Amino acid sequence: MVNVEKFKLWLSAKIAVILQTAAWIITSALEKVLFGVGEHIYGKRRKNLSDCEDDGIIHRRRTVTNSDQKLRMVFPDTVFDVLYFGKQMSDNGPCVGYRPSKDAAYVYLSYEELLQRARDFGAGLLALGGRTENDCLVGLFAKTCLEWTVAEYGCLAYGMITAPLYESLGSDSCFQVVEFYEIEIMFCGGDTQVRALMGKGQFPTNLRTIITIEPLPDNRVIEIESLGVKVLTMAAVEELGRLNPRPIQPSKPDELATLILTSGTTGMAKGVMITHREMILCMKSLLSTLVPHRFTPDDAALGFLPLPHVFERMIEKIILIHGGRVGYISGDMTTLFKDARDVKPTFFPFVPRLMTRFYDQIQTDLSRSPWRFFLAKVALAFKKLEMQRGVFRNDSIWDRLIFKRFQNMLGGKVRAGVTGSAATDGEILNFARAVFGCYIFEVYGQSECCGPITCTPYGVVSTDHVGVPFFGVEVKLVDVPEMGYFAADGKGEVCARSDFTMDGYFKMPEKTAEAIDKDRWLHTGDIGMWLPNGNLKIFDRKKHIFKLSQGEYLAPERLESIFARSNLLINVFVDGDSKYPYCVGLIYPNYDALGGPKDKIPVDVVNKTIMEELQRVGKEAKLKSYEIPRKICILDEPFTEENGCVTGSQKTRREGVRTRYRDKIAALYKETDGKQSNGNGKIVS
Repeated sequence: MVNVEKFKLWLSAKIAVILQTAAWIITSALEKVLFGVGEHIYGKRRKNLSDCEDDGIIHRRRTVTNSDQKLRMVFPDTVFDVLYFGKQMSDNGPCVGYRPSKDAAYVYLSYEELLQRARDFGAGLLALGGRTENDCLVGLFAKTCLEWTVAEYGCLAYGMITAPLYESLGSDSCFQVVEFYEIEIMFCGGDTQVRALMGKGQFPTNLRTIITIEPLPDNRVIEIESLGVKVLTMAAVEELGRLNPRPIQPSKPDELATLILTSGTTGMAKGVMITHREMILCMKSLLSTLVPHRFTPDDAALGFLPLPHVFERMIEKIILIHGGRVGYISGDMTTLFKDARDVKPTFFPFVPRLMTRFYDQIQTDLSRSPWRFFLAKVALAFKKLEMQRGVFRNDSIWDRLIFKRFQNMLGGKVRAGVTGSAATDGEILNFARAVFGCYIFEVYGQSECCGPITCTPYGVVSTDHVGVPFFGVEVKLVDVPEMGYFAADGKGEVCARSDFTMDGYFKMPEKTAEAIDKDRWLHTGDIGMWLPNGNLKIFDRKKHIFKLSQGEYLAPERLESIFARSNLLINVFVDGDSKYPYCVGLIYPNYDALGGPKDKIPVDVVNKTIMEELQRVGKEAKLKSYEIPRKICILDEPFTEENGCVTGSQKTRREGVRTRYRDKIAALYKETDGKQSNGNGKIVS
């Protein structure tokens, strides 16, 4: 009897697998047919929604539509004035919100309350020695939260320049940045950030005041002040400002508003200088490019991305200038869905890593039921057909039957989104557009241009490109002869120019000259090509620096030089992909050092030994975890001139290695995490 029951369970499981497989085959074919029909019908009609102009000589392209005619709105002169605009638009409605405790409902400050707290905090900074002459840098070093925004606008209210530090900076880098940029006042979240400023037990010589959101223990305050640095809480600074009020004195439009520190991998993090005028012009460009999507006082955003980066700050300022509201995440990413359900954002930044998380979670949920899986695949096919017609909605029969509960994960109110911190997988991007029933703009840009360079126009669902230039941005390609790319062939280094391109790197004239030429073109270091329909495709990197999915930058040559110190390695090649949060490696070992010859050592032993060696060398060099390859492929032969992997001077030819081992590199990303690849690209446990 027991065997019969086991057999029934086994049989039902097998039938479920067969049904699910059949559903996948049938619906995948249906989706492909419908998508092909849509492409045939609508593809010929579809053109970019932004009118682009190509001069045909230096392959420069720019939008020619007048953005003022599209927006018909007035913009402020300074970033601080954004709050006054929002107050008027919303009739002093809710502005920024937070959870007072873990399970409490969100509480929002009105625009006037935020303005008052900013005035108090800024006046308190002046009482502590801050200056209004636009020469005083205030460091902001805390997680994304309401207090960060209060501190930012407090600085902007009185002409002080914000210099945000991001959490991924190590202690040594934090110390160097504060010392190099001569930051006198640091605003910190708590003792974790304070300790990161101490370097080797001492604070930077110019640092004289630390302000913390939460009070530090008395013994820590005594310890810090014994080193010559004054410690106050944010509440104390605001109280000091209330006792010593000062008239608002913001900077002039052409004066500095902020330094945006780049996530450099070697040397000092560069401080991108951005003025008030440039940030306002950037906002104007963003809003013009996102048309026909328009913002209103009913819009809301969930603040969860790092505020030191320009991406999050621009999103929030676009919401606030229209009188909308921003609710800040209450914890880490584990509370995101709970917070989103309460904040109910209408505009959402779908960063690639989060989008992949949505994709995996939704696919896992749907796969639990063959019937639901089948219905979801049919729904996706029809929704993608609608998307090809330029229709993005969340009120169809498919939304009510299948997707509404997934849309409710983000509060159920998302009308549009944007992604742009790293490259996005095209299949996952269109999946998110279909499931959430809104258009998600894909943006390509850099901090040096205040964020935007190109963007996919509304309604475009092809995913092998990053769109066309933003309003007010010119883009051209320049020759890179050493890599075989020439602008005449439609390929080259991407260069951008606009009225909101940075003035330069703070205190780094040589680095500025490397990045911006005499004609004000910003050289991005990315290699792109123009597609026949006018879209730009990014497919390589000039300086071989790549960004991981979490936004961190890696310099492979630096990492390779570190790992090359090991006598167990003859050749090491580090590569990365912005769709993944880790790097991978191609290795040719020193079999003599391993006790060779190679055909006598088991592959799994070689893999295990090399991975342990990479970890050892990485820790010795104090590399971050994401700088050590998570997966490796052991090669059958070393790099030579004959196989095209090194030059005559024995320098690695990166493009030669990538071309020769393209399939092996791809296999490292396709296989499951936590395992390594053997020399044939197979995974070895």
